Amino acid sequence: MTEALSLDSSRWRVTSVASVLVFFVLVLLFHETTHGMVHIWYNFETYTHGFLILPITLWLIWQKRHHLAGFTPMPAPGVLVLTAGGLVVWSLARLTGVLVVEQFAFVSVLITAMVGIVGWQVSKFLAFPLLFLLFAVPMGEDLIPPLMEFTATFTVEALRLTGIPVYRDGLWFSLPSGNWSVVEACSGVRYLIASVTLGVMYAYITYHMLWKRLLFILMSAVVPIIANGIRAYMIVMIGHLSEMEYAVGVDHLIYGWVFFGIVMFLLFWIGSFWQETQEPPRYVAPPRSHQAHKLVPRTLTVTAIVLLAAAFAVFATDRAQHLETEVVDTLEAPVQAGTWRLTSAALPWSAAHLPTAHKFEAVYSNGHVEAQVHVVLFPHQYQGYEAINSQNQLTQNLRRSINEGRGSLAVGDTDIWVNRKKAIVWVDTQEQEYLVWQWYRVAGHNVANRYIGKAWEAVSRIYPGRDDGAWIAMAVPLTRDDRTDVERQMNDFATQMVPKINNAIDRALGIGE
Repeated sequence: MTEALSLDSSRWRVTSVASVLVFFVLVLLFHETTHGMVHIWYNFETYTHGFLILPITLWLIWQKRHHLAGFTPMPAPGVLVLTAGGLVVWSLARLTGVLVVEQFAFVSVLITAMVGIVGWQVSKFLAFPLLFLLFAVPMGEDLIPPLMEFTATFTVEALRLTGIPVYRDGLWFSLPSGNWSVVEACSGVRYLIASVTLGVMYAYITYHMLWKRLLFILMSAVVPIIANGIRAYMIVMIGHLSEMEYAVGVDHLIYGWVFFGIVMFLLFWIGSFWQETQEPPRYVAPPRSHQAHKLVPRTLTVTAIVLLAAAFAVFATDRAQHLETEVVDTLEAPVQAGTWRLTSAALPWSAAHLPTAHKFEAVYSNGHVEAQVHVVLFPHQYQGYEAINSQNQLTQNLRRSINEGRGSLAVGDTDIWVNRKKAIVWVDTQEQEYLVWQWYRVAGHNVANRYIGKAWEAVSRIYPGRDDGAWIAMAVPLTRDDRTDVERQMNDFATQMVPKINNAIDRALGIGE
């Protein structure tokens, strides 16, 4: 047995060299993507664990070295179809500035390239270490809004069960002792990401049976979400019972991490009762043997294909990034839209958005109601200069906002969707409520959904070659006794204004009439 292992181990030399070469060349080719990942790991503690993912993966593979010596790696060229798909997704994500998809696609390219070099048989044996690399991608930001909503709902319902009266308005709620709000730091996304990462690692090392691994991973995802709700409830209770002296400010975060540590200890303690005492086999026989004389030519072929395809993807994407939409005219506010006329009234507040010279903000009146419109245009979009970006917000003076879902708006022969919100804005030392409709215009398409907008952006870059995007918002003052009338006025204003906005954007870009 020892002799056989030694002979087979010598066949790994070519595969090992090819794997290391492909890994480092891909990291260099996609250096901007890898730099972005490292930047996030370093600057955002939610994703600091990213520094540990590669060392852990290498350690897991090293632990299996004796088993791997019994395998004969044989490249699988068919896997390169998946690598090509990853390169296409990376290119589109790079062009549209979807950072998390770009990074996910890059790691997927790394994984599929490794699978192509070592082959299916070895990859199945190393499935977990290879897939564990996906945890290096800083993802989870889109989980923040639903987690915040769950935390607010859990906390308010728990307070009511306790017998404390609560008034809730979106993510903000008021108790007799003071006011509270659920912000991003309260969402628990940090706990969730850390718990799932540790849970997956613990399940793989501790258990051998699949159902135990899956059950513990599920627990590592569900428990921190519920625990974060309990944590938020406890903090509010501490603040309420102490007349807001404790559990606010720094205390809030300290109690949170201490509580999370306790929860993780309990989670692993519960998992220890399922621990398997049976030792794993010292040697795993490969399902079937391969002909070693095919190893070198196939490895060289697969390696060359991967590197050439990656280099072409980077080159083509870089060329496409330098294709810019030309601005031929100034983006100006329409003078009139139906019964609504442009006024000289000062804006109650300005939108907070990424820097761009192409925008207009104006107030319109129909003689009864004043409505304001904000149009922020990005003629040539790229990462950090784009319409669909979390930094494009209603205003810096926003106190809080309540999502009211999406609604359709009939404009001519088409319907467009808008994001409806009730916003409380600080205006002249007072809080003022507004009904707000917001959406995006991407390469001539009006969309409310960010993902659909990014898809249109990707498609439009290929054909017809437009890469412009605009962030658009409309707002009408909202009072408690005339909500129905305000809805009607907003609908009339938007119906009349949308075609004018579309024409103004296209005219500025030299498109259409």
